[in-house]
Amino acid sequence: MAQKKDIKKQTQKAPAINLELPFEPAKNIRYLIFAAIALISFGLSFYYLNFAKSVNGAFGFPLDDPWIHLTFAKNLVDYHSFSYFKNEMATAGSTSPIYTLILAAGFFFMKNEMVLSYVLGIAFLLLSGIAFYKLSSFEFGKENYYALIFTGIFLLDKWMNFVSLSGMETTMFIFILIASAYFYKTRKAVPFAVFAGLILWGRPDGLIFIIALVLDYLIAKYFAKTDKSIKLFEKSELAKIGIIFGAIMLVYFIMNLMLSGSILPNTYTAKIVYYSAKSKEFFMKVEVWEYFTKGGYAVIMAGFIFSALKVLYDLFKKKYNGNILYIAFALGLVFVYWYKMPYAHRFGRYMMPIIPFFILVAGLGYRDIAKLLGSYFKNRNFAIGLFLLVSAITIYLSVNIYISGKNDYAAECKYIADRQVATAMWLKENTREGDIIATHDVGALGFYCGRKIVDVAGLVTPELISKINDRNYNAYMTEYLKSAGVTHIAFLQEWYRVVNQNPLFTTAPGTNFETMEVFKFIPDYTHILAAESKDRNMYAIEMMSKRSPQAVQQALQVLQGSILVDPKSSYTYYLLANAYLMLNDVNNFEKNIQKALEIFPDYKEALFQYGNFYKQMNKKDEAKNYLGRYLKLYPDDKKVQELYNSIDSVKVK
Repeated sequence: MAQKKDIKKQTQKAPAINLELPFEPAKNIRYLIFAAIALISFGLSFYYLNFAKSVNGAFGFPLDDPWIHLTFAKNLVDYHSFSYFKNEMATAGSTSPIYTLILAAGFFFMKNEMVLSYVLGIAFLLLSGIAFYKLSSFEFGKENYYALIFTGIFLLDKWMNFVSLSGMETTMFIFILIASAYFYKTRKAVPFAVFAGLILWGRPDGLIFIIALVLDYLIAKYFAKTDKSIKLFEKSELAKIGIIFGAIMLVYFIMNLMLSGSILPNTYTAKIVYYSAKSKEFFMKVEVWEYFTKGGYAVIMAGFIFSALKVLYDLFKKKYNGNILYIAFALGLVFVYWYKMPYAHRFGRYMMPIIPFFILVAGLGYRDIAKLLGSYFKNRNFAIGLFLLVSAITIYLSVNIYISGKNDYAAECKYIADRQVATAMWLKENTREGDIIATHDVGALGFYCGRKIVDVAGLVTPELISKINDRNYNAYMTEYLKSAGVTHIAFLQEWYRVVNQNPLFTTAPGTNFETMEVFKFIPDYTHILAAESKDRNMYAIEMMSKRSPQAVQQALQVLQGSILVDPKSSYTYYLLANAYLMLNDVNNFEKNIQKALEIFPDYKEALFQYGNFYKQMNKKDEAKNYLGRYLKLYPDDKKVQELYNSIDSVKVK
């Protein structure tokens, strides 16, 4: 009898281990948490701003695009028109019209465009942090400690703090997405309908989030037939959602249609056309995978992948999983960009809306991993300890990356200030009020120079969009500029290269990377290099920088092909001359530099190099000829004047 009792005891199941880490803050504690989130978020972003201001000596943006929103907003206030120049260029050129409208309202209270943009960016980051905590609290349920930990990771995120000071709509858009997700998950119909209706007003690619919402709800509705714990909207609530959401969306479509004849902004079409030819492989490898696996993201990615696999497992088991919405949005956004426009933009800006959901899904994944292993080892402390260890590692890596990010932010602000802003200020001081400027970077130029802008990238000049990727776009563009009465052009050399003409103004001295040049546009004379020729020349320069004979020989072949594409380019002959000189082929050097000067007799760099070459060869008359021609163009160049004066002192060896 005693033996039977022992056997019975052995076969009884051990009591289930409670693996939860419960914490449900009271209402007053939650308010303190909200205040702490706001203070921490403000402090983290302000640290970046203050550091950049102290290093650069001025406020700045790390992108040119913020001034596009600001220009539309200012003209809306001053001229009551959604226009890019006074009331003369009405167009749907703002990717985020709701952000532009908020900026316009802000101009009634604050005239400083930089401070206004910072206030909005940081404010929406604070709201995003609070919304993220509320959404996390819903997803983690009674285990609010987990929500607090991953809210902290979100607040520490380098890119969230960086982009909050970028002057862009990104933190506002992220707030709209998180708020939409929260009100959807908590089944609050009216606020959900309002925020969902604002998604496209925030950015056109928000359509992916709307599709993910519909997909999630359809799956939830399907599983709700057998799982009564799944809460759905009532029919009356769905009707409210449809009416409110539809009305907000209808206004958005009508506005764009009236401004540009399309239901989506010009920027959507222009950017797809311009960037569609980029490498899909590079996009996936570098701009997605490497972007989301650097530093603390590497740890987060593991949790995200586990959650994604669990979604597949649950679907196979015919069980609803709350992460479907977030994962569908993340994968959907990546897919659409890969398919339509494989480019994440600078700093991965187009991928940033994924970040909060990436962090949340990873947090839920690590909680599930910890509980799974804790259950396996029958050890509650092991489960909690594992989660805390992973969280600590992620926070440590996030802190380090956040701290280093201040240098990136300051450097990028200076980068834009030295190029686009400097060019805008020069144009303001050196052009007349009636002049018209053609450029591809319309932000700072449009806001500061006070001149009418022709956008050769098509964002605010939509009639050029369909031609942007044409092989002969340079010729079409030139004719368009003539008909538009353009007086000046301002291009980054990597975008469009003007040849056979010396610039009136050049930025970024001492560097060959993304130099912006201003030229007088002279109809029937100004020559914009064909895109193929420009690309060949850039590749040749890259080869020449390696300085090996094999690379220089390859550069020669590429440049000769460039001449076939555009034989009227003095710049290409100048590059050929330099390539031959690197190979010590003096005859071909002279032949090609003479050809460059034949096409363009006032070629600044060619005159200097040829004159200096003759000086080194001790051919004094020839040296004086070319350096003298240079000094007639640039009499204030003291270094060349000294070089010219030193010619007679050269001793014959």
